[in-house]
Amino acid sequence: MIKKIVPIAALLAPLALSGCKTTPVKVDSSATTMTEESKDAVDRAVARVKPSLVRIQVIEPDYDEGRESKSISFGSGTIITDDGFIMTNHHVAGKAVQIICTLGNREEMNAKLIATDPATDIAIIKLMPGTPMKFPFVEFGDSDAVKVGDTVMAMGSPAALSQSVTLGIIANTAMIQPLSWGSSYKFELDGENVGELVRWIGHDAQIFPGNSGGPLINMDGKIIGVNEVGIGLGGAIPGNLAKKVAFQLIENQAVKRAYAGITIQRLMKRSQDREGAIIASVLKESPAEKAGVKPGDHLLQVNDQKIEGRFNEDLPGINGIIADLPPGQESTWVLQRGTQALTVKVTPIQREPTLIPTLEMRQWGMTARNLTLWTKIGMARQTKDGVLVTSTRAGGPLAQAKPEIKPDDVIVKVNDTPIKSVQDLEALTKKLTEGKEGFVPALVTFERESEQFVTVVQVGIDKLQSPGKEVRKAWLPIETQVLTPEIASELGLENQKGVRVTRLYGNKPADFPLKVGDVITKVDGEPVDASKPVDAEVFPTLIRQMRVGNDVEFEVLRGKDKQTFKAKLEASPQASRELKRYRDLDFEFIAREASFKDRQKPTLAGVDFSVVADSVTQGGWADLGGMLVGDAILEIDGAPIKTIDDVEAAMKKAREEKHSSVIFFIRRDTQNLFLEMEPNW
Repeated sequence: MIKKIVPIAALLAPLALSGCKTTPVKVDSSATTMTEESKDAVDRAVARVKPSLVRIQVIEPDYDEGRESKSISFGSGTIITDDGFIMTNHHVAGKAVQIICTLGNREEMNAKLIATDPATDIAIIKLMPGTPMKFPFVEFGDSDAVKVGDTVMAMGSPAALSQSVTLGIIANTAMIQPLSWGSSYKFELDGENVGELVRWIGHDAQIFPGNSGGPLINMDGKIIGVNEVGIGLGGAIPGNLAKKVAFQLIENQAVKRAYAGITIQRLMKRSQDREGAIIASVLKESPAEKAGVKPGDHLLQVNDQKIEGRFNEDLPGINGIIADLPPGQESTWVLQRGTQALTVKVTPIQREPTLIPTLEMRQWGMTARNLTLWTKIGMARQTKDGVLVTSTRAGGPLAQAKPEIKPDDVIVKVNDTPIKSVQDLEALTKKLTEGKEGFVPALVTFERESEQFVTVVQVGIDKLQSPGKEVRKAWLPIETQVLTPEIASELGLENQKGVRVTRLYGNKPADFPLKVGDVITKVDGEPVDASKPVDAEVFPTLIRQMRVGNDVEFEVLRGKDKQTFKAKLEASPQASRELKRYRDLDFEFIAREASFKDRQKPTLAGVDFSVVADSVTQGGWADLGGMLVGDAILEIDGAPIKTIDDVEAAMKKAREEKHSSVIFFIRRDTQNLFLEMEPNW
């Protein structure tokens, strides 16, 4: 994901808004010096924009391996209305489940996603202050008036740092992505080819990852572009296009575009024509096909707009003319077919998004989405009915089915119920599994390319099993290491086998005879045959074979002195795998009762704790909140945690009351920490 950010520059200074008109700026060709007059103009322009520039922190989902994971990223944006609407890139905030903005005065404020348009990479978010307020905002300039050589500035938050600005000039007013019909290169976002509609403004004001969504401004302090890409030159979405899309998103929460079902290509180089563009393809059952349009036709005019398509740079504008037609209204197209001039009436329909948002379906161990017109065409299907599997979890219900259901398969029926959409499958899943524990078998019909299969899927979530109690084995409250030949030689104990005591646990009896550094060579007369690292279990195995409570004789080398001691064997403490656990599916962590070894950690000495984090899933809310495996959980939302049941009760309360954040007070090594987790309920 591209996150382009503006570099830090010394020009950004907190200046008062002067309100004066700017004067033409004369910048030295080396771009390292400028006149006082130029610097004043830059200062005024920056001062106009700075209060409206925001840093955007986004939590967004990713769908892979059958689950939803979340990640944190940063970008930039600009307030464009006094009620707090912010314009940024789709690839910055278009999938956000949580947004925090840092304003020009360093205040942090929550925001929400209003609408997004991946086809032009523009998104609108809105600040959500606690009480209504007015915000400083930036006006748009006329990007069509921009000329090569004009001085511009790129503003944003590089690498999630504070606001910054860089200075440069316009290098190209019609920059396009590399276009070759033999090339697979596309700048795609959620299936949309951004280059079909966008012709970037190229500039040399330096930008870096994190500046995506930040404004490109002129010397009047007005937006003439939205920084998006960096390919040596910076590339900004033209301000006029961005403005049109942004205000449609604000007013309608969507951009309505027409779909005619054609692909446009520039005229061939050997063509003598100077007007028109080639219609390269016409999709079946599309409005253009129904109107009689054919591949190879030259499109000369749409309504009263002449079409000029001699160069690749012309194509985004032509695509825009067709996209801007009112859906459902008849339009007049003038075509050239060979030597024949034709006029046809095309009634475009509203264009569907290329991709529908993906969802995680835990009971199926998959991520999935509905089909669109475009996936229907791409998969050569007759209908959009069904659920498209986008990824599956290893070992999950779909992966374990025989035959297995795989990504790109389409689920069309469960038992006797046809499945037309994800919503149908969610409703049926609830009906199948509600009030039931474990798995429920379901006969699933799915399609793979031109074949239709059936399989049995065990639908549900595996129950977290209560650990069984193991028989207590004999144990000594010590840890040991194998006495390797190298260690034995350095200790002056050549050819000696055995184990060396490395630790005594704190609960040992007062008269316990062994010490750290003792080398145990025999147990009840039996040699400890350990001399290699792989022999680490030799000594513990000898002990486990004896009875709890027995007095056992140990032959020990303390230094080079041979001594004999007796010690009573204890029952081994419970292993971690035996202890009670709690799994939270929303926050994606598992907590368990603290074990004997947890309590023996030197960094936790004297800490009163009963529960530790046993597992934290990457990309879950607990992971994003900073929880680590081994954290001792002391409180949740102020409630003391004394048992694993306390964790379950606290999380249930947070879920029922939909707390905006859940605060964990934990102990990690020698530090106490507060972790704030902000779920998207």
